[in-house]
Amino acid sequence: MTCSILMVGCGNMGGALLARWIKLDGVDVTVMDPGSPILPDGVSHIASLDELDDARFDAMIVAVKPQLISKAIPPAAEYLKDGGVAVSIAAGTSADVVSEACGCAAVVRLMPNMPARVGQGVSGLYAQGAVTEAQRALATKLAEAVGVAIWVQAEDAIDRITAAAGSGPGYVFEFARTYQDAAEEMGFSPEEARRLVLETMLGCMMLAAEGETSFELLRDSIMSKGGTTAAGVSALNDDGALSTHISAALKAAYERAVELRA
Repeated sequence: MTCSILMVGCGNMGGALLARWIKLDGVDVTVMDPGSPILPDGVSHIASLDELDDARFDAMIVAVKPQLISKAIPPAAEYLKDGGVAVSIAAGTSADVVSEACGCAAVVRLMPNMPARVGQGVSGLYAQGAVTEAQRALATKLAEAVGVAIWVQAEDAIDRITAAAGSGPGYVFEFARTYQDAAEEMGFSPEEARRLVLETMLGCMMLAAEGETSFELLRDSIMSKGGTTAAGVSALNDDGALSTHISAALKAAYERAVELRA
């Protein structure tokens, strides 16, 4: 059975998700966006709700900017079937706000992160109201199409996922940036340094993903007493500064997410 979905808005993240969602069996997506979004083949696009006529949808993806929700979502919600579900990817917008805007008792917040663009994302999911098992299964299917899906019981946990995973790529890229700078200071060209950093980090994460070995044990497995790695790791975090900065980063991101949540 095909699930019909109306996607309202299609920015960068929405487009990245859509490119994966259209490959799913049993999912048919229509995008409503007054602009001219670049869409994958096979996706219907309308610039106005007037083009829908009598169409009704099983689900609606809320993919507009948070400040546009109160204006764009209520008229679009008129095309949602009775008992339909709203799935929001709007960052910083509570399920209550989405529910009020669409007049819908069933709301799922789906918060992906940047690697969803390559199918390696982490998405937090939170259900509010009368979300059925079938609707939860649909939300899970959408999230798993772009990576890993993690359901949470409280909406506050979405903000914590935002801090740890949503903002996480920023921390990783900042570490990679400083790592590359340090390699260049040792005499490597920018191209050589980038490749060294990229391949080292990619290889390490692939190695870690092969099993359940902790990061600590993986680190220790390549550190011999008095060796080069031990010297480097000691310089990196022997005073606990790196641990302190990472903890502070997650806390700051979480606190900001709470402040922004409407």
